[in-house]
Amino acid sequence: MAEVWLNGEFIGSHEGGHLPFEFEITERLNKNKNLLVVRVDGNLSEDRVPPRGYPYNFPPSNFDFFPYCGIQRPVLLYSVPNNFLTNITVRTNIQENLGRVFVKIELEKVVHDKINFTIEGYGKKFQLEKLVEGVEVSVTIDVKNPRLWSPKSPNLYNLTVELFKENVKLDSYALKIGIRTIEIRGSQLLLNGEPIVLYGFGRHEDFPVTGRGYLPAVIIKDYSLMKWIGANSFRTTHYPYSEQMMDLADKLGFL
Repeated sequence: MAEVWLNGEFIGSHEGGHLPFEFEITERLNKNKNLLVVRVDGNLSEDRVPPRGYPYNFPPSNFDFFPYCGIQRPVLLYSVPNNFLTNITVRTNIQENLGRVFVKIELEKVVHDKINFTIEGYGKKFQLEKLVEGVEVSVTIDVKNPRLWSPKSPNLYNLTVELFKENVKLDSYALKIGIRTIEIRGSQLLLNGEPIVLYGFGRHEDFPVTGRGYLPAVIIKDYSLMKWIGANSFRTTHYPYSEQMMDLADKLGFL
């Protein structure tokens, strides 16, 4: 359980230690100096997640990972414009020589102007402009002869979304995307329509010295060991992983 205060005023709380959460604090900010406090309550009980502890009865448990207590992920304070992008959802599909990228945008407010979508990579550029008619905008962008993502060739394109009002850019967001399809047919797992066999591990996102705190060097070490031994996948064992861990899996070619 995490509890948040700003300048001595209670802002809110969040249960669980692995998913991001945020609070709107604009009206509570002072002009010159602000004190942000995040307190973690790690007491274990039957009505919390996780409910108890470790398989070696310290404390007693019915699951197999240690309930580390503390701030495990970065704490950020950031500013946004009054009208901004709140969420981007990307799905991909493949039809013959076309890679189809479905993008859905969610906005804080109705803007009544336009959004520019750009996909770039490998000397190619695909752009699409869409007028804003509400707080959600959906588009489909066709990428001709795409370089597909796979463990052997983890090709990634750069997707940029820009929000405009009266030709003034209000907000923008960029992320890397891989064009691929995943499906199960009978007893086979298919990647881009071809059978693939998974080799890998069930992995916990922790380390004996630092616990489950975010440590890039440990992430790089584990990926290097998995790559060296021939793995192409891993199981995110029991809880959501950090965004940095997932982004690096895309870049290095891990399912």
